[in-house]
Amino acid sequence: MAFLYCLVKSINTPHKSSLYLAAIMLCSYVLSDYLYIVKHVYLNWMFYDFLTIAFIILAIKKAFVTPSLPAYLIIIGLTINSLLVSLIYYDLYILGTIKEWWFWSFYSISINMIDLLMVASLVLNLDPVNINRYTKTITLKDKSGISNE
Repeated sequence: MAFLYCLVKSINTPHKSSLYLAAIMLCSYVLSDYLYIVKHVYLNWMFYDFLTIAFIILAIKKAFVTPSLPAYLIIIGLTINSLLVSLIYYDLYILGTIKEWWFWSFYSISINMIDLLMVASLVLNLDPVNINRYTKTITLKDKSGISNE
């Protein structure tokens, strides 16, 4: 969904950075569902997160993607996701935990929230220029409708 939004948004603009980031993320998530690098699904997700981070860094180095806040947020989000996935893998497969405990709920909520924040950073295209534009459009008004600026 974020890819389609970024595609439509970038049609008439020279800045395609968010589109390239969305395409990298789309490829990563689609490929991780169908192509397994390793046997266990959690390790597979972790390896795809690391590959996605590597591709984003490579795209920044090759100047396809500008080093912006959305790129850094996605790299941070994927790093946290891969850490959580490695911990849940360790808990389930190495330790062999079968009784549910608080970390399983924390893992489920955190992974989904981080994924949502990464998509939001792509859609909102959070960079200093856009943040200033968003904050200027939101003005506090009193009851008479006069701005407090």
